[in-house]
Parts: sequence; structure tokens; C-alpha cells
Amino acid sequence: MKKQHVLLIPMLGCALAAPVWAAESPKAEKASEELRAVLKQHHDAMNKQDLKALLALYADSPSVALMGTGPGEFWKGKAAVEDTYKHYFETFKPGSLSHECPEASGAEDGSSAWLMASCVMKDTDPAGQPREFGLNVSAVLKKEKAGWRFQALHFSNLVGEEGPPSEEDAASEAAPAPGKEAAPTTAPAPEKEAAPKKTQ
Repeated sequence: MKKQHVLLIPMLGCALAAPVWAAESPKAEKASEELRAVLKQHHDAMNKQDLKALLALYADSPSVALMGTGPGEFWKGKAAVEDTYKHYFETFKPGSLSHECPEASGAEDGSSAWLMASCVMKDTDPAGQPREFGLNVSAVLKKEKAGWRFQALHFSNLVGEEGPPSEEDAASEAAPAPGKEAAPTTAPAPEKEAAPKKTQ
């Protein structure tokens, strides 16, 4: 009997502690409605090509940043972010961008939060051709008086036949100023010095 009692005590202790372990074990968290709403506002503003609304979704900080997928697709500060969106607007028709982001994870911790989402995007290029492509989004957000705002935002997608236009396609469609680079395939891009082209 003594052996049974000795074995029963640790087993009972494990059973009682199990709910605590389950609560503390790390797992992917669903993004809150507030965080998902900010991402939706971003995509809606992109669809309307509303630069003012897009910039209003960024934190009031000189160190905000936007990143794409390829080398050199890293823009720091509000001015660079603004130029990025202006250039990206040239690659699709306003009002043609739609999005679905069924997979989204995130968490809030005081005045900071993170968000990750996998989205399916559809738009129409300047020539009137419909496109569909996958887009992964990750962000660090900061809580301000107006609500959650992006401190850093990162877009990435695979380049393929059904993806956004390649640099060559964007160059012919957007016709950037001489000596300037066309919008990259993976994220909004400002006009900048030509960078090595991505291979597909």
C-alpha cells in the first residue's frame, strides 16, 4: 500500500499541474480583431491608393520601416516609406486590389504587438490583366492614441508566372524616370539606384 501511495502522489501532482502546463506552453496565437483590423485598413487603403491613409497607419516615429523580399528592399523613415507606396501605385489599377488573409497570428504585450498573416491578393495590372498572388505579411506594431500603428512592416511573396510583375514587366508598365529602378516584384518600392535583378 505504501508503494501505491508513493506512486499516486506524483501522478496526482502531474494531473493537477497539467492544465497549468497547457496554459503556459507556447503555441501560435490568433491575431486579435484589433490587429486584423489594422491589416485590413492597410489593404483597403492600398486598394484606393490612399497615401494619406496608409501613412496614418504607421507609428509616429522617425524609425518606422518597410521591407520587401529581395536585396535592397528595405526602406527606413516616413519619407522612404511614402516614396515606396507612390511607386507601387504605378503597378496596379486603383480599385482592383482585393485581399483575403485567412491565416493570421499575433499577440499584444502592453503597448507592443506583433502580427503575421498569409494572404491571397488579386489585382489588375496597368494593361488591364488580372493577377492573383500569395503575400506573406509580418509586422511589429505600437499602441498609440489612435490605436495600433505599424512600427515595422514586411511583405514577401514568391515570384512566379502568376505573381506580381517582374522588374522587367514593371519597368515597361510603370515607365519610371530614366536612371531609376522599376518597382520590385515583392513589395512596394521607391525610386532608387538600380539593384541586381532577381532571377526567376
